[in-house]
Amino acid sequence: MRERRRFLQLVGAGAVTLGALPILQACGGGQEGQSPASGPIAAGNVSSVAVGTLQFVANQPVILGRDAGGLYAMSAICTHAGCNMMNDGSLDSTGPFCSCHDSQFDVNGNPVSGPASSPLAHYQVDLAADGTITVQAGVTVSSSTRTPVPA
Repeated sequence: MRERRRFLQLVGAGAVTLGALPILQACGGGQEGQSPASGPIAAGNVSSVAVGTLQFVANQPVILGRDAGGLYAMSAICTHAGCNMMNDGSLDSTGPFCSCHDSQFDVNGNPVSGPASSPLAHYQVDLAADGTITVQAGVTVSSSTRTPVPA
């Protein structure tokens, strides 16, 4: 009898957990432990990236930035718990913010506040003659690396 009661408790707990999963996902929960980007990623055209801006690359956990030195790209996966800041965060002129646990990064991906203590990974950026940007997400580079943009 005890085993049957325990079995029914486990089945009930499992059903509640499975039923709550869509609600958690809709609220942004369950986003921890996201995988970083990989491979070549099309990131638009340089004409749409103004100097001094950061933007998410559509449907990819990648942030594209441009400063006076040129183009750069970094991971949008928070180094604290692996949340994808594209889904659980934001970008502004001060840098990326992860709303999972309130980690703030500067525009170069260095942690400023919150539990994150490691910088965001930076990726190689290729710029074609026609202005097409490709982020090589499998190739990490120094956070000071920039791809020059011809005038």
